[in-house]
Amino acid sequence: MRMFLEKGFTNTSAKAISNELNISTGNLTFYFPTKEHILLELVKEITEFHTKCINKVLKEHDDLFSYCWEVAAQIILCEENENAKDIYLAIYSHPLTLNYVKDWTAEKNQKILGERLSDWTYEKFRRVENVTCCIERSALTESCTENYTVEDKIRLILTCLLKIYDISLEEREKVIKNILETDYHKMGHDLLKQLTKYVENQNRQALNEAINEIKTI
Repeated sequence: MRMFLEKGFTNTSAKAISNELNISTGNLTFYFPTKEHILLELVKEITEFHTKCINKVLKEHDDLFSYCWEVAAQIILCEENENAKDIYLAIYSHPLTLNYVKDWTAEKNQKILGERLSDWTYEKFRRVENVTCCIERSALTESCTENYTVEDKIRLILTCLLKIYDISLEEREKVIKNILETDYHKMGHDLLKQLTKYVENQNRQALNEAINEIKTI
């Protein structure tokens, strides 16, 4: 995660990672045949982090706000940091990671919006992800400008997504207004710091567990 955030996923080679770990590239690729396999493990940690953030927001806000908050936070995070954007675009671009994200997002959205969309099955949420993931990826691809502000991007993307989930015009306008009234720049900045810290802590814990397990053998 640290190397991807420093150089971007695209510019970080398997050789650079193995050099950082002081192991051979062959040793690395034995366990992770491609960079995408490393990215998949990172995606699992990122989605766990997103879940914790959403659950925290759900304690203070309703279902629609929580859904929109997570989408807006991802947009801001990637808008604020080019290397984070490169990571998320890679996640949406490779089948291995994209399919994992679609499965996770469908399950997440069913939990958040399930009561509102009581006639929707998991399969329908999952089918919808074939479209919504494309929308979210497109949102990250084009950077904001003077004529296409972050506020414009958030409003446009959330409008499209909420329409897909059959949310009424009145509710769409209300929740988007509430999202845009938050300090979303601070939200993106804080989210990146929290995500980095979360991944570091998870990996440190996993390393300590592995070391303790070896000691018992």
